[in-house]
Amino acid sequence: THIITTMANHWLSNLITLLILGLISHIDGFSVQTSSGVGEAVLRLGNSLDGLYDKSSSIKCPFFRRRAADAIDNTAILFHFFLIRHKSLPWISDLLADPNYSPELFSWCPGCKPYGRHIKRLADGTAEKTRHLTVADVEGRIYYDWVGGATESRGYYITGKLDSTIYTDDCLFTSPDPDMPVRGLRKYLSAAAQLFDQRQSCAELLSICSAEGRGEMGHGIIEVTWRLSGIINLPWHPTVEPWTGSTRYHLDNERLIYMHEEQWDISVWRAFICTLYPEAREWSIWKRDN
Repeated sequence: THIITTMANHWLSNLITLLILGLISHIDGFSVQTSSGVGEAVLRLGNSLDGLYDKSSSIKCPFFRRRAADAIDNTAILFHFFLIRHKSLPWISDLLADPNYSPELFSWCPGCKPYGRHIKRLADGTAEKTRHLTVADVEGRIYYDWVGGATESRGYYITGKLDSTIYTDDCLFTSPDPDMPVRGLRKYLSAAAQLFDQRQSCAELLSICSAEGRGEMGHGIIEVTWRLSGIINLPWHPTVEPWTGSTRYHLDNERLIYMHEEQWDISVWRAFICTLYPEAREWSIWKRDN
């Protein structure tokens, strides 16, 4: 089911990407008869991608919100490929010579940029980061993201609110979820903040620990175990039975979290089928998961 879902997701995202590219011809001032007209249109498109990304975050259905975000990221990746591989094309050379062009225009996917409601930024617009903390200090901040403030019973898995200063902007979020992995803190928070009904869902921290010298890069790791339950914001509002799992936070050489690795204690089949058909949670076949 993971392979089939992944293929369907890529197909739908690519289709939406083509639709977005088709919008270029409708940008004010676009002209296919001159290379400068194409370059100007692409420049305007690049400058508008972040705005489109913010608008996609307002889509209520988590499935279509993710597809729209992927399509916008794919558009940026596509233009980045053309810009670095086909500089000799007339409209690309004109674009690169434009004083309003910035090399960062398409070099970062919108989902990996330091923007969004819950991303902390400095006065100059750059992302605020707290580097070179001790592993214990990072553990403390993760703990607060789970139980701190007024959202003690919900945690950032439900609210989408976390300390962005301890994550890299292009952090990789992995999970058994067929909609994973996700690259980019902005993209992950956009999905997490609206996946669950915050009024009727709960994310409970069960344990937290850390270790120096471990993790994929050997710079430290924090591991938590948790229990989730609640209602997913899909059209039929399915109730998710409580399930447990764990998350590992891998640190890089600056002691920032660059990989967020999630594991579940139930099978992907069970989670997927019970979300589509809540009555299936009573089936005896799931006893092997317990």
